Order: sequence, then structure tokens, then C-alpha cells
Amino acid sequence: MKNLLKKWRRKVTYSGPFIRGAAFLGFCFIRLYASTLKTRFFFHPDLSKFDRTRALYAFWHGRQMLLVPHFGRWHSSIMSDVSWAGEIQTHILRRMGYHVVRGSSKRQGALALIRTKRALAEGYSAAIALDGPRGPVYRSKPGILFLAAKVGYPVVPLTYAAEKAWILKRTWCRYMIPKPFSRCLVAMGAPVHLSAGEIDTEWIDRILLKWMKRVDRVFQ
Repeated sequence: MKNLLKKWRRKVTYSGPFIRGAAFLGFCFIRLYASTLKTRFFFHPDLSKFDRTRALYAFWHGRQMLLVPHFGRWHSSIMSDVSWAGEIQTHILRRMGYHVVRGSSKRQGALALIRTKRALAEGYSAAIALDGPRGPVYRSKPGILFLAAKVGYPVVPLTYAAEKAWILKRTWCRYMIPKPFSRCLVAMGAPVHLSAGEIDTEWIDRILLKWMKRVDRVFQ
């Protein structure tokens, strides 16, 4: 009986109608939640000097929640894991306007890079959690940085800070959730240009960490 219930539950939750319904509710919740926040934006002056669709927007996995609702109209591609949760996430991201690439550094990583390169060739930018999907925290994966250098796109540090927030300390990425009605700042730093064959992930990590800490100081 237990096995039958398990199979029935799996059949229901993995069905197309359930996934689409869950994605719709998730989309509505994210929009409603984002509307409660007092969010302002900062863009580094250097960003006005190049085409925003020809860039890699880089952020840490734990600082993505407030970014997702605001950049779907930027003609950006974004990765979503090949899993049940990733399928729901994919539907939500598409509703927000993103071009979704399936795969991650843990599952179908090489294929995800190929698909991302194809998306870049089609005129999309790319938004990537450099330390995702499972860490270690604040440690970039080299593949996507190599791709950015190969196509000649700059890496743009992207993060947010909140006046009041929950930090989920048990998560590997120290996930930050701004509290409703909190003041927030979404900030893009100066673009960083990479050279093919000279990818220094520690250098990029230092840049992203420095930018995150600088933005965090706004509310400290």
C-alpha cells in the first residue's frame, strides 16, 4: 500500500498539469513578494559603454532571489537544473521572460555550456550563479568563465543587499531572503574583461566578493 501511494504521489507531482500549476503559483508568489520590497537600483557608469545583451551577469547563488524578478526583460539566458524542481523553476523563469538553458555544473554541465554559447550567438546575454548549484560557496566554476572569455563578453558583478533579511545559515550558499517591506539595493558593478586561456577564478571570486561586501555596507 505504501509503495502504491508513493507511485501515485510521484505520478501526480511529476505530471504536466501539476508542474505548470505549481509554477504559476510560484510565479504569482514571487511577484507579490517582490512588490512588497522597496527596491532601488545602481548601475556602474561603465555599463553605459557597451551593449547589455553582450555580457555575462555574474552573481553568487545565495544572492539570486531578489535578482530574478527584475531582469527577465533584459533578453537574458539563465541556467536551470535538470531535475523535478528545475522543471518547475524553468516554467517560472520563462513566465518572467528568461531564455532558459537546462543543465548545471553537476548535471549535463558540458551540454549546458554548449546551449549557453548557442544562446549568446542568438543575441542573448547570460545570467549565471558562478558558485551554483551546490558550491562551495563563493568559488566560481571555470567553465562559464572560459566561455565568457572565448566569446569576448565582459563579466558584470551583480548582487543585492537588504536592510532587513533572513540568512539561511544551514544552506551551503548562505541564502539571503529580504524581509517583506524592507529597503533593498540591487547593484551592478564595473564590467570585467577576461582573456581566453588566462582564466583566474580566484581573481574573479575576489572581485565578486568585494562588490558584494561593498553593497552590503549600504545598510550597515
